[in-house]
Amino acid sequence: MSPARENQLRFILVFVALYGCILFLIRPDPTRAQTIFRFALIGTGTAGVVWLHVRRSDT
Repeated sequence: MSPARENQLRFILVFVALYGCILFLIRPDPTRAQTIFRFALIGTGTAGVVWLHVRRSDT
C-alpha cells in the first residue's frame, strides 16, 4: 500500500474513533444499543490505526 493511501486510511480511522468519542460527549446518557455502537466505532478506529502501525513496522 502506498504511503499516501496509508495516510488517508489512518485519517479515516482516527476520524471514526474520534466520532465515537464525540457521540459520548454529546449525549452522555445513551441507550444500550447506542453505547455498543459507540464502542464499536472507537474500537474499529483504534484497531485499524494499530494495525497500520504494526504493518508499517514490519516492512
